[in-house]
Amino acid sequence: MANFLLVADPDSDRRARFVRGVRTRLPPLDGLRTAECAAGDVQLLWAAADSAPISTAADGDGVAVLWGEAIAGPDARRIGAPEVARAWAETPSRIAAPWDGLYAAAVCRAHRPGVVVVGADLLGLFPIYFYGTPELLLVASSPELFRHHPAFRPELDTAGLVGLLLTAGIVQGRTLWRDVRRLAPGHLLFWEPRAEPQEVSQYALPASDRFFGLPFGAQVNLLYDAWDAAVARHALPGEADERCGLLLSGGRDSRLLAGALGCHGIRCAALTLGEPGDFEVTCATAVATSLGMEHTVRPDAVDRYPQYAELQVTWEHVANGLSSVYTWGVPRHLGALGHRVVAAYLVDPVVGGSSLAWAVDPATGRASFDTLFGSLNQYGIARDRLRRLLRREVFGDLVDETVERLRQAYDALPGEEFQKGWRFFLEHRGRFHAGGTPWRLCFGAWPVLPVQDHVVLETAGGMPAATLDRRRAEDEVLRRRFPDLARLPLDRNSSNLEPLIPSAWWRVRRGVRDRVAAVVRLAGRASARPGARRVERRRYVRLYDLNGPGWRAVRRQAEPYRERLAGLVVPEVLGELLPPPDVTVDLRDTIIDSTGAKLLLGLLIWSRDHM
Repeated sequence: MANFLLVADPDSDRRARFVRGVRTRLPPLDGLRTAECAAGDVQLLWAAADSAPISTAADGDGVAVLWGEAIAGPDARRIGAPEVARAWAETPSRIAAPWDGLYAAAVCRAHRPGVVVVGADLLGLFPIYFYGTPELLLVASSPELFRHHPAFRPELDTAGLVGLLLTAGIVQGRTLWRDVRRLAPGHLLFWEPRAEPQEVSQYALPASDRFFGLPFGAQVNLLYDAWDAAVARHALPGEADERCGLLLSGGRDSRLLAGALGCHGIRCAALTLGEPGDFEVTCATAVATSLGMEHTVRPDAVDRYPQYAELQVTWEHVANGLSSVYTWGVPRHLGALGHRVVAAYLVDPVVGGSSLAWAVDPATGRASFDTLFGSLNQYGIARDRLRRLLRREVFGDLVDETVERLRQAYDALPGEEFQKGWRFFLEHRGRFHAGGTPWRLCFGAWPVLPVQDHVVLETAGGMPAATLDRRRAEDEVLRRRFPDLARLPLDRNSSNLEPLIPSAWWRVRRGVRDRVAAVVRLAGRASARPGARRVERRRYVRLYDLNGPGWRAVRRQAEPYRERLAGLVVPEVLGELLPPPDVTVDLRDTIIDSTGAKLLLGLLIWSRDHM
């Protein structure tokens, strides 16, 4: 990916002034190369890593740019910008099928003067924002630079703000700026002069009962075959001696990926983030050793959280929440691994069935919107608290109206109830949490996500709930296809590292360890010094700790801007939800219970330059 900007403006002087003003602002990080091209009233600019796969085409028929790897057909053929231009030539009267892989593309046609078509990958992970009128079009991977165009007037979108605070992600395309939209997943953006921009449907996540009647073993084989083929198509190197990077955690998803890479003989250099004693690092190291992979462990730069928060707020406008600011520290480690880095983002909700746990009521065993929204809302600000926080004279009934719009969108989805939850989760939480990370990574090496594959999505979308739920099929794939990896300790973000295939010796050792741990806990309580803190070996608990040093620094960074929100929120309620930085916040769940406060931190920092 890249940070790109497109402007279609018939006022040539105004367009030129705008481009001059934003050209040097375009790179989010140091060390990126910039480039640009133009056709008629349209100009394109981008900043990307030197190794980023970018294809351009310019002739008398216009210009086209492809950022990333668009994969066509089962032969893993990478297409280029000329093929994108041909495929999109008749949009919107004829809609070409999307490609696999992670990419975005823009086509500007000369034979249809001023026409612009922009699109992205199957799941809409490559961010595309746009602002359009009949006289002007701005499109970019970030809305940040729109405010430098003389014709653009930044104004808060209260409905967009409510959606973000409820779900920690964009709701139905509404951003923090009025009339600035995020392109919906599976859609193309079409614009021509003297007309409003259109979002044209191109792809929808598949939901069917195609594999419901098969035995569980056959379903597992189908999932594995689809996954194995996708890894081969997406990750196979372009040159015989080329290696790729691998983001290797201690959990199931990257283990499933590492096993398939090993089967295909794809040479990898694995990277794990964390400290040597972390459960994550311990488990990932065992996997890398088993597969004979080169393996590097790098610490998370918690001291840089304020810098990373600035990057996330500036370039993402809180669209993906603020919890994962630490991922801005990953790109600097990627260049040493290779030009491409393979990652398992979104494998869990697509293949592992995690969306079912979000949507299914444990008491009834049934999926519903109410259960799913309740799960999503845990990562935002609770509905009743948000009503108290927002000034009614400004927001009216927007909280309840937004929830109702979400309910209507859920009800309109095809398939069985659990499939509605699967798709809704991917289009919301999946897209804006884990799915927000690849764009940040691209400034170090190009992310390769085998889950962005027609066949994988069609196969998972045709499985019954019982097959996917609680990682049943994913775990069985690991046990059957990669038994050596299944015998290794597994990180679950807890002290329980039990392998999927525990040996007899492991069970004996676990029993002894549990008894020793109980004694140590009792002794520890008796001898603990006041104020003493144990070493936290759960990496994500440490990274997300609102009371930890990194987040304390971000809280201090945001604190001066509370008054900027005085016209929007009730100050006393804001103080309840986000105490001052010197106050230790009581959290039952360090990860979940802190996300709402982090949204407010992001909004405070954003308000400094954008309100």
